[in-house]
Amino acid sequence: MKHKLLQSLMLIAALLTCTHAYAHDFEAQNSDGVTIYYNIISSYSKTCRVTYAGNYYSSYSNEYKGSIVLPETVTYNGTTYSVTSIEDYAFYGCSSLTSVTIGNSVTSIDRWAFSGCTGLTTIKVETGNSKYDSRNNCNAIIETESNTLIAGCKNTTIPNSVTSIGYYAFSGCSGLTSITIPNSVTSIGGDAFYGCTGLSSITIPNSVTSIDRWAFSGCTGLTSVTIPNSVT
Repeated sequence: MKHKLLQSLMLIAALLTCTHAYAHDFEAQNSDGVTIYYNIISSYSKTCRVTYAGNYYSSYSNEYKGSIVLPETVTYNGTTYSVTSIEDYAFYGCSSLTSVTIGNSVTSIDRWAFSGCTGLTTIKVETGNSKYDSRNNCNAIIETESNTLIAGCKNTTIPNSVTSIGYYAFSGCSGLTSITIPNSVTSIGGDAFYGCTGLSSITIPNSVTSIDRWAFSGCTGLTSVTIPNSVT
């Protein structure tokens, strides 16, 4: 009997642990009065990351709306945390999100963070961020050191200095109807244009040597693709 009781208690504890792993730790309003959800990364270093509401990323598919400015710090229960990361799926499926401004404190942006944000027209990284930038007002997030575009929107203009279009960069961006890939780009990552249903044609420049798997998967409106001989 004691053995069965112990097993039951362990199972309940495991289920509670799994549930908590997906839930946000706290929520707070930014200077504009917009509620943003966070998970604590480290109580010791006082760091946290932006996440979604609820226990799973699809619990509230449109919790972020309009224009959002991410703060560099946020205070919870008397402790001030530095906002250093944007979690997987943080803004996933937020079709009413139109603008995001990312502060200097963010040094990590995980995959699919902005996937399915069909109404997103403006993405901006504030000047002074050590990891990312939005050079030339490109409406995209670029990893500065590698010159990799990691997140774009339907109004993105890819700068000539970008050498790689990263994995999932335009994933779920159904509002994207056209894009010019400059001659500086040498690789296109997997799922880069996944689900871009509004994209009808694309020309890949001679500079590109690599296109990873599923780069154009789900592009149901795509009728023309020009792939140069440089792609190996």
